[in-house]
Parts: sequence; C-alpha cells; structure tokens
Amino acid sequence: MEDKVSQKLFSKPWLTTALVAVLFIAALGIRLYDLTDLPNDFYMVRQYRSLLIARGMYYTHLPTAPQWQRDRAIAQWKGEGLIEPPIMESLAALTYHIIGEHIWVGRVYASLFWLAGGLAIWLMAKELSMREGGIIALAYFFFLPFGVTASRAFMPDSLMTALLVWSLWALYRWETRHTWKTAVLAGILTGAAILVKSVAVFPLLGAAAGLVLSRGAVKRFLADKQTWVVAGITAIPTVIFYIYGLFIVGTLQGQFALRFLPALLKDPSFYGRWLFIAAGIVSFAAMFLSLAGILLFRENKPRLMIIGAWFGYIVFGFAFSYYFITHEYYHLSLIPIVAIGLIPVADLLVRQVAQQKGWLWRAMFAGLLLFGVAMKMWESRNTMVTNQYRNEVPYWQDLGKRIGTEKNIIELSGDYGYRLAYFGWVSGAQWSTNADEALRALAGQAQPDFATTFTGQIAGKDLFVITSPPEWENQPELREYLTAYYPLIDQGDGYWIFDLRP
Repeated sequence: MEDKVSQKLFSKPWLTTALVAVLFIAALGIRLYDLTDLPNDFYMVRQYRSLLIARGMYYTHLPTAPQWQRDRAIAQWKGEGLIEPPIMESLAALTYHIIGEHIWVGRVYASLFWLAGGLAIWLMAKELSMREGGIIALAYFFFLPFGVTASRAFMPDSLMTALLVWSLWALYRWETRHTWKTAVLAGILTGAAILVKSVAVFPLLGAAAGLVLSRGAVKRFLADKQTWVVAGITAIPTVIFYIYGLFIVGTLQGQFALRFLPALLKDPSFYGRWLFIAAGIVSFAAMFLSLAGILLFRENKPRLMIIGAWFGYIVFGFAFSYYFITHEYYHLSLIPIVAIGLIPVADLLVRQVAQQKGWLWRAMFAGLLLFGVAMKMWESRNTMVTNQYRNEVPYWQDLGKRIGTEKNIIELSGDYGYRLAYFGWVSGAQWSTNADEALRALAGQAQPDFATTFTGQIAGKDLFVITSPPEWENQPELREYLTAYYPLIDQGDGYWIFDLRP
C-alpha cells in the first residue's frame, strides 16, 4: 500500500497523473526535436552500422530497387556480422516497407524504448510506496543531457536500458510477492534484456543476487524452485543466441578479443578516469545523492538490490576496462541505477513539502521541477542546434561517384568507412587507425613491420582512399610511402585517392 504521507502531496490523484504525463510528453518532444539530422552526434560508427543492417534487410524484399543496389545493400548488411540480435534493425526495416526508408526511423524507436524504461522507473517508485519521490527520479531519467543524446541513438543500448529497468522492477515484484506468475515475468524480462545486449548481465545478475541474499539463509534460496526457474528462463535465450553466433555463423568469436586488459587495472589513473567519466555522465550530485539514497530505503530488499546492481556495474568495468574509459555509452546502465537510488532521497524531500499547509508549497514544488526540466531540455536543444550534419550527405554521395561502386578499395577513415558505405554505396577494407594500433599495443600484441602489413592489405585492391585528414597527418609512414610509389589520381576537401593498380 502506498505511503499515506506521500499521497498528500496532491490532494487529487489526477494532478500527479497530469504532472507525470507532462514529463512523458516533454521527454518525447525533446527527443523528436531535430529529428531528421544525421546520427553523427553520438558514436556514429555504431549507428551507421545499424543503418546498413536495416537497409540490407529492407532491400532484400525490395524488388523495385536496381539489382546492383540490392546486391550491394545485402552485401553491406552481411558484412557487418553478428554482434547482438538485430531487433531494432528489423523493426526499422519493417517500418521502411510502410513509410519508406528514412534515417530517423531508428531514432524514433530508440526514443520510445527509453520512454518505456521511464514507465518502469515510475512503477518501481510505486512498488516502493514512494510514488511522488518517483516523479523526481523520472524527471532525472528523462532529461539527463547525456541520456537524451544516447536515447536518440540507433543502437541497441536504448532498448537494453529500458529492459534493464523493467527487469529490476520485475525482479523486485517477484521477490516481494514470490508467485509463479511474477517469477516467470521476471525471468522473461531479465532474459530479454540480456539477449538484447549481453553486458546487461552484470548489473542484473548483481541486482538479482542482492535480492536473493536478502532472504538470509543460503539453504533457503538454494532450495527455492522459483529461483532456479527464473535463472533458467533468463539464461536460455542468450545461450541459444551464443551457440548460434559462436558455432553456426561464427561471427561472435571476435567479440571477446581486446576486451579485458589487465594492464589497465594496475594503472591508478584508470580508476580516476573511470570515476570522472561516470560522474560526468550521471552528474556528481546525482551519483552521491543516489548512493546516500541506499541508506534511506525502508527495507533490505531494495537496498541490497541496488547495492548488487552497483557491484555488477563495477565488475562490468573491470571486464571491459578499455571500453569503460573510451566509450561513454558503456556506462548507460548506471543511469537507471542512479535514478532508482534517487527515489528515497526525492521521497524525503517530497515529505517535507507535503507537510506544509496550503496549496502554494505544492505548486512551488511542481513549478521548480518543471523549471529544472525546461532548463535541461534547453541545454539538450542547444546541443542539437549547434551540431548540424545534413550538409554531409552530398559530400559522401559525390565521393562515392568519384570512386565508383565497382572499385575494390582500402580506406583510412575516422568512421571505419560507414558514411561512404551508407551514402556513397562504396565499401572496402579498412586500414588501421592510430587508436586501433594503440589498443593492440596496450594488449601486448606485436606490431608487424609496415612493408609487410601494407603489401598484404593492398593485395587485390584498386584504390587507397583516405577520408580522415587527422589520420592522414598522423601516419607519416603511410603518407610518405603512398606519395612516393603510387599516383594521386584525385584530391578534394578532406580526401585523397591513390591508384594501387599496376
């Protein structure tokens, strides 16, 4: 039953519902702002990868397309391999068949999934009998600037984050009710979250362990049939997917390379960078208030669940040490963890407001909340307006025509050739960037000599295409070798094309 003090914030329930509805509408609105711009604002390599996969799926069943385009689109899709189940890409491809191919379709799906995760935050607050405190946690989850940007990205992470929150809600409901219905639901949602992106296993396994340990005696949960059913339902989808990816198609094997780098764990600066990246994403204030909120939960179950989720997040950072300090979106699972930790802190604040007599204090609370939301929306809006990428499309289309879709190329680029592939319909092998070489060196891999590497990689290639001036500038050995031995047949704004043919 909901806390009576918490219910007194608004005398009429519809006022709370209206405030929550405003948050949902505003959250959707800011995510649909500047909808048609290119997805270059947030880890575009991953987003263009999804775009190529979705387009390949779409063109497979598009008989009206020219045959060469169908063949190229399908080849680009298949060339991406399998990392996660292409759920969002499949949804986008199906939508293309209804409304046509639009680059913003994936952005809409990602935004809607994030909003669905917000609904789970709200339901979790109700489960904790802290409904009004959940309003502030919901506002944080919806309007955190990094979350706004990340939740618009055509990547599986938005869906994973939403399912992670729903899984925490379902696991908590199962632990408090302990019925077969809630057990099955918890297993399905947790299994779905891990299937969408396997790294969700870290915070979810930690949270589940915290909930189970809250029962006390070890024998008690080991003998519980429901615990084993939840674990089995959770594991089955991902186990099947990994059997398929590792032993049937084989493309998942490379996903385990260069992930765990023990050398980083010995470097004190690694932990400092980790802390400042994480706190910069979720905000220092929110992080420490959320950690304090762990002490304010009224029962051990939610307290140990969030402690377990934090522990899982930390283990995740050790397992993916390099990516934790180079890829900010690896910290996305921390946002819902912090949001749930904020619920008891926010509830304490709301209790103080609710104890004041008169409607003025409640109106001031709602006004301050909406003013804070408006400020964060304006901050996100300014970021979108400042960064405009639409004018890049003609550039990559023209470059694709200059190269020719029939050419066999090797490319040095800052985006692994994805924009040239998507807009210019030209795909090729990739020459290693400086960041790639630095990662291999960090992993202790031997560096082959330049001549051997160059000869092996240009074999059978027609052209060497450079589309990244910084990489071109920072690889003097490659630059000197190409300019000395191969003719420069085309050069323009930010690109160089060398002829590799005899």
